[in-house]
Amino acid sequence: MIEYMQEMGFYDFVLPWLLFLCILYVILLKAPFLQDSEVDKKRVSILISAVLSFFIVNFPIKGMSFGLYLTGLFGEVGMYIVGGLVVIIMLGEFGITMPDLGSKKTIGWLILFAIFVLYLYGGFGGVSIVEEETASFLFVIVILIAAMYFIAN
Repeated sequence: MIEYMQEMGFYDFVLPWLLFLCILYVILLKAPFLQDSEVDKKRVSILISAVLSFFIVNFPIKGMSFGLYLTGLFGEVGMYIVGGLVVIIMLGEFGITMPDLGSKKTIGWLILFAIFVLYLYGGFGGVSIVEEETASFLFVIVILIAAMYFIAN
């Protein structure tokens, strides 16, 4: 079904068009120049929003359709959101709450941990010191040891 929707242009045209139609419509409803009593604000706003949305969707970015660009953009943003949720869950497992993140001791440990992970996975200067499988194994071992330490204390 998703492939069929993609072939029909649902992701390249329909969804981006609807997204910008809604955003522009809400903005235009609040626009001060449409506050005259003689103008039907809703009808004018929807007409202007529809026309502008067609222009926006037609605009190519980096040689690709606007819908394809938005797909990549929201996909990447989604990865950062998921990464942030994973970090929050991991901190919760160690008993660190969001207000605790303000303490200098917690920030120091988090920075040290981040440097350790970056060093294992990417090295410094792009040269990794261990293979990816070994780094993953070491990462899991460090997490398990840290979890046992925080649970025991």
